[in-house]
Amino acid sequence: MTGAKRLSILGLLLCSHFLVKAVDANDLQAREDDGAPASNDLILGNLSLCENVADSVFLPYVGDCNKYYLCRYGEAIELQCEWPYLFSAPIQSCVNPTQAQCLPTCSNFQLTTFSYERTCTKYVLCYYGHPVLRECMDGLQYNAKTDRCDFPQNVDCVESECSIYYNAYQLHYVPSKVSCEKYFLCGNGVPRQQTCTPGLYFSTKCNCCVLPSNSDCQIPSRKKIVQPFSRLSPRIADIMCPSAGVHFYSHESRKDAYYFCVDGHGLTLDCSPGLWYDGKEQECREPKNVEL
Repeated sequence: MTGAKRLSILGLLLCSHFLVKAVDANDLQAREDDGAPASNDLILGNLSLCENVADSVFLPYVGDCNKYYLCRYGEAIELQCEWPYLFSAPIQSCVNPTQAQCLPTCSNFQLTTFSYERTCTKYVLCYYGHPVLRECMDGLQYNAKTDRCDFPQNVDCVESECSIYYNAYQLHYVPSKVSCEKYFLCGNGVPRQQTCTPGLYFSTKCNCCVLPSNSDCQIPSRKKIVQPFSRLSPRIADIMCPSAGVHFYSHESRKDAYYFCVDGHGLTLDCSPGLWYDGKEQECREPKNVEL
């Protein structure tokens, strides 16, 4: 893509900008109680789109590939590609429609789960047309292969730390979460995996490969052995769900599962092995952090 068409923070901010406005689960319930049609806007709850995301990273807009967000100082600023271009999160640019990698669309009746790209920890649960933003806790990351929060050693996502505005004079190094021998170099917003010479570890102290004894790399060995969970089809919940609204409940008999209810329809979803569902935080977490 030419420089003239590449995204420009200054130009876009001067053109137009809007702080993101999304739907809260309680607002959705209120609308339905009033008899108003349910909204298909992204339900944020108490989450922030740009939390834990590097400054100047662009995020996709759920439900409209022509729009996107710019993260600035923790705020999500809504922007739009010039017609007929669409936003492609992997390369952080507006591109021709045939080249765009848009987010999946929400099904009206089936469960759809996908990564909220460029965040590493956030994902979207879609059921009966309602997209709900979710976020992994305790340093866990969303695993697109299993549709669950997982240990970072099974995911190794660093996209949230790579801005398109790092340049050759401002190289950005990010350590791997899987191996001390690997690291990522951010260029044009895209993380590229690098590997040290055998026998050396990457160190953030010098952004270089050094002897293991001189490296600050510390990947917990306990988590390294955790095996990724295979993707399973969702199961119908064995409870009665409220007739309206979006709700999450702890499973009645299992600590590693929970119920996801939307407009009277419910599913049983599983945590990754080694994680329990926290009913207060409404997310799968390490057992030591779960409030029982």
